[in-house]
Amino acid sequence: MAESLGFDYEMTQFSGEAPIFPLPNTVFFPKTLLPLHIFEERYKEMVQDVLVDERIICIALLQENREEEYVDAPQIYTTGTIGYVENFKRLEEGKFNILLNGLTKVKINEMPSNRMYRRGEMHIIQDNVISGDPEREREKLLQQFRQVADMTDSDFPLEEVEQSGITLEVLVNLLTTWLPISTADKQKLLEINDLGIRSEIVREYLRQELEDLGSMDNLDFIIPDNPRWN
Repeated sequence: MAESLGFDYEMTQFSGEAPIFPLPNTVFFPKTLLPLHIFEERYKEMVQDVLVDERIICIALLQENREEEYVDAPQIYTTGTIGYVENFKRLEEGKFNILLNGLTKVKINEMPSNRMYRRGEMHIIQDNVISGDPEREREKLLQQFRQVADMTDSDFPLEEVEQSGITLEVLVNLLTTWLPISTADKQKLLEINDLGIRSEIVREYLRQELEDLGSMDNLDFIIPDNPRWN
């Protein structure tokens, strides 16, 4: 397994352009890790290219009901996450296993590509600074999740997370990735550029889980449509 220094990547090194890797049923969040098995010819070419370049790939969610267009250039959501190829393993027939380290959210502006895969300009999206006490909000999240974990056969590494002292942003993104929230709602959460609001929504989901574990029927009303929250 070849290793990199992606966890120390400085965004000032980023050129602003990257390959686009559209995926169904996958929303990638910053400060999380995404393992991928690369087997299609266009994406084998993509990985070969990025390994000798910036090692940056943008993961974008395929829009709903576009799966049949996957072999062409299906529509994607224009908010995605760029990740650094943290490590990789070359396999037979030019295939790869790679591990992406999520760096930051981006707005994707697709551009013409002379390669088999798609490319785009990536405009970095910064979250609003949280008002209040991030550490207090982090503890609220952990407390609610402890209750859910105690009532389920959770394999989430709760003890490790509690001892690691990770930031509120990392905790929110880890929980959003791990919890069985629908892909569409995960994309909506990714597009909310306010960490405090995202954390409140995840806590509301956990509260609902405590009332009815596994139910997502009532989540829609807490996903904000107000543009001032974006």
